[in-house]
Amino acid sequence: MYDIIIWPGWLAGAGIGLLMVAFHWVTGKQLGVSRSYCNLWAHVSKLPFFQQKEYTGTGWRIWFIAGIVLGGATAAMIGNQGDWHLQYDMGQAYEALLPSNVWLKILVLFSGGAVMGLGARLAGGCTSGHVIAGIPTLNFASALAGGLFFVGGLLTIQFVAYMVAL
Repeated sequence: MYDIIIWPGWLAGAGIGLLMVAFHWVTGKQLGVSRSYCNLWAHVSKLPFFQQKEYTGTGWRIWFIAGIVLGGATAAMIGNQGDWHLQYDMGQAYEALLPSNVWLKILVLFSGGAVMGLGARLAGGCTSGHVIAGIPTLNFASALAGGLFFVGGLLTIQFVAYMVAL
């Protein structure tokens, strides 16, 4: 019914980089997801952390998140010709580490996401945000952080693979 178009990684990466540069040039701001989630929480939570000035009054970021979710859902439906269903299969290595009970798996994944979100806010942005938004705007700290994230990821996957093999 539909032909699936897969962009080469280099072309998609260049497009995202150009989008980040253009967005920064037009608005003077960096486009990131972790801050957008805080903007969403500012509207649904009364916790003081989310009522800081940088998180309130920026409704456009909520539309940005909605577009990511709706765009991903649309791509999944088109890519699978409408035969789409929710699944939690993340590959053999993850399945060896995660609980088999679907509710415990959801709890572990949600908790991990919450901790990552907290870390992203404490670090001033998430790992991909530092690389995707920071490097195109020539932010040295983001470039350094991206390199360290990459090295940390390589070391972590080697450790996890070693532990799974035991």
